[in-house]
Amino acid sequence: MKRKSRRIAEGLVALAGAFALGCESPVASDRPRTPTAVAVAAADRLPDLGMARLSGLSVSRTSDGRRLLRYSTTIVNVGSGPFELHGQRASTAEPTMSVTQRVFDDAGGSRDIATTAAMIYAGDGHNHWHVRDLQLQEVFRADGTSAGRSDKRGFCFWDNVTYRLTLPGAPQSPVYQESGCGDQGSLTTGVGLSIGWGDIYPASLPDQNVNITGLPDGQYRLVVTADPGGWFAESDETNNSTWVDFQLYRNGRRVRVLGYGPTATIAAR
Repeated sequence: MKRKSRRIAEGLVALAGAFALGCESPVASDRPRTPTAVAVAAADRLPDLGMARLSGLSVSRTSDGRRLLRYSTTIVNVGSGPFELHGQRASTAEPTMSVTQRVFDDAGGSRDIATTAAMIYAGDGHNHWHVRDLQLQEVFRADGTSAGRSDKRGFCFWDNVTYRLTLPGAPQSPVYQESGCGDQGSLTTGVGLSIGWGDIYPASLPDQNVNITGLPDGQYRLVVTADPGGWFAESDETNNSTWVDFQLYRNGRRVRVLGYGPTATIAAR
């Protein structure tokens, strides 16, 4: 009995010494610790620009004898976030606006990115502000050489055509409106394309054509590219172009569609 009491006393002395040296309690150290929360940075929800199928090809003749290839184009957003731009100028004396892109994230926040793009006022029947060179429209011969470019280089855009509303996050009704394009006296603008939506420029609009005067009958390709300068943040830069092959006949007075290229391919997520 004395020997057992001595062992208990020695154990108590050792335990007291451990506390005196600042050691943790053997019992407390066996308890599971509450995991520390690790902050995860919000991920960008980037837009993804593409072109829907080109349509409405025709040849028209102007009063001064020029022949114009007319067509409709539709720029679309198949990304995981809106494509939103904001234009700004200090006064009405400045002919252009600087452009920032607003990028949204999966935490409900956003950030603005400065770009080298510019907005110009279009008073040619559009009467609002355009993003300069948002699209490039060019006709190529069968040997790959250029046969002409469209003079239509500026575009304003908003949700006016449904494209793929089954995409995650696609609103079922339009969010961005034409009013965001502003007017001649505007100091700021705000334009955009929601997920799954597009903006159409019909063939009838001013400058929505390529001058093909003098081109002989034969096969050609019309190529249209969104954001050819790569100014804007996107999830995929490789799917911005589409094309249509066509044939001119009857001395360039008629056009026949031969085939279409890929349209607004959606990258794997």
